Amino acid sequence: MNSIDSALPFLFTVLIIMALLFYRLHWRLQQKKHLHLQSNVRQLAVLRVLIAEFQRHRGLSNGVLCGDTSMSQALATTRQSLDQHIHVAQAFDSTHREAWKGLIDHWSRMREGRSHDRVNNLMQHHLIIRNSIFLMEDVASEMDLTQGLPALGYLSCIWHEVIQAAEWAGQARALGTGIAAAGHSSVEQRVRMHFLYQKIELLAGQAFTTLQQHAQAYPQMAAFRLSHCEQVVTDFLRCIKQELLGSEVPVIAANTYFQQATQAIDELLALVDTALDQLQQQHGKE
Repeated sequence: MNSIDSALPFLFTVLIIMALLFYRLHWRLQQKKHLHLQSNVRQLAVLRVLIAEFQRHRGLSNGVLCGDTSMSQALATTRQSLDQHIHVAQAFDSTHREAWKGLIDHWSRMREGRSHDRVNNLMQHHLIIRNSIFLMEDVASEMDLTQGLPALGYLSCIWHEVIQAAEWAGQARALGTGIAAAGHSSVEQRVRMHFLYQKIELLAGQAFTTLQQHAQAYPQMAAFRLSHCEQVVTDFLRCIKQELLGSEVPVIAANTYFQQATQAIDELLALVDTALDQLQQQHGKE
């Protein structure tokens, strides 16, 4: 009995030490998870900017190649902005480092090559933007960014429907800017534009339906200004239909069309910005 009594303090001490060790291990794992999550949110924020700038560069470069040299200065400014954000991306210590490296290398080749072939120029921009979107989806799905919070349940819509709608709108901006700059369109271009019109209408419609349903249960969704965003996108679709699909000889100026398209794209990407803000606010509390 005495031996048991004398062993109890030792066993109690061992249990306390083990509990402390397990707590420290749990804390370190939680910290590692939190840092990983914050890193992914930062990567998503940079990707959102890169996608927007790649899209802008695509539209401006196509306008210049189609004859509207008034866009040259804006193109140079966009190129400088891309260089700055690519520099930020180079510093990421990410589990997606190979995908990031591919993206950075592709931009370097595009920047130095500066293709004068309109078709190849669009193809290269489509490719780098598509890969940027794939990387965004991979980063967003690597871990549960909602952390089980129903209020953030709309996030999958942001990384898919909203980003895809913005990209189809970006393609419509690039193609339409080229058509307006040239002052005429081919049957093939109008068929392509009609396809882009349908994709924007479909994906934006799905996104607004999903987000508006979520907004009924969560007041913080008011920050998305969904009605305003939807109206701007609707106005852009009307512009495509009236100015580009209705005639093979458009009268709208390339810069005017570019700006109207940009407003719609900016509104869609503002939804991504608001989602990222809410993510950062939520995980900044932890």
